[in-house]
Amino acid sequence: MKVVEWKRYPQYQPEESGLYLANWKLNNIYCIILSFFDNNTKKWYDGTDREKIIDAINAFNPYKILPFA
Repeated sequence: MKVVEWKRYPQYQPEESGLYLANWKLNNIYCIILSFFDNNTKKWYDGTDREKIIDAINAFNPYKILPFA
């Protein structure tokens, strides 16, 4: 099991586009969600709906989630 320190966003951004676990604040509740970061637009999107932009991301796990083969 890896112990990892999450990176604060927007102070830090992922180095490449992909799926990440992100900490999202919604109505003063923090949730961990699967989110897609697009390095071209510098925005976070819903992990299942690339049309839906997600705001209020405040931290992310720096290890990208690789898709299953």
